[in-house]
Amino acid sequence: MSYKAKWYRIRRVLFPRPCMLCRQGACIHSIPVCKDCVEDLRAALKEPCRFCGLPAAECICSHNKDVRFLLWYDLPLARKLIGMLKYDAKRERVEFLADRLAALCNGRYDGVTYIPRRPKEKRLYGYDHAYLLAEAIAKRLDLPLITTLECHSHLEQKFLSASQREKSMRGRYHAIPQAVEAYPRLLLIDDVCTTGATLRACSAILREAGAKAVSAAVLAKVQTNYKP
Repeated sequence: MSYKAKWYRIRRVLFPRPCMLCRQGACIHSIPVCKDCVEDLRAALKEPCRFCGLPAAECICSHNKDVRFLLWYDLPLARKLIGMLKYDAKRERVEFLADRLAALCNGRYDGVTYIPRRPKEKRLYGYDHAYLLAEAIAKRLDLPLITTLECHSHLEQKFLSASQREKSMRGRYHAIPQAVEAYPRLLLIDDVCTTGATLRACSAILREAGAKAVSAAVLAKVQTNYKP
């Protein structure tokens, strides 16, 4: 064992990292979550779909087949994780979430891309959380990270209805054709799928720009209220 590795272990014993969820308990092993919170996280990952009864990552409902996801966004813990990524994207948080989402992405891809953050938010927080997540996933899949979309809208979607979200997609994003043409099979990354309007619009834009296949993966998805 190298001197650096030994020092890292000693430092972790003397100065344990606080849990990324509660910020109080000490992390266990290499996981940035404490013993108490890891049980809550496991329970959230196992939360069943209200229709097929399977966890989010294994859901077989027809309206969920177009996107891979880890958690149901209806859960408080899922919203907390997304909030941390959006507003305080520490490296350990991004890496932790990327590890788990990348494990679900087992298709054939030429590259990884992402849905860019609104310019106003990017200036306000100083980073694009979808870019950071996609970058970490690309490394794990040994694929290039490509910027294929540009966002030209300043409209906040959080408080819009499903129909309003669909209308707001018009002109909101534009593709970068030369980037798409070089990577025809893309894995599209985002944080949340609420109504699916953004994923559908961006997938269509990428296909119009030359992509042959677009697969989507997000951290969390809202459970629908209709049967598949």
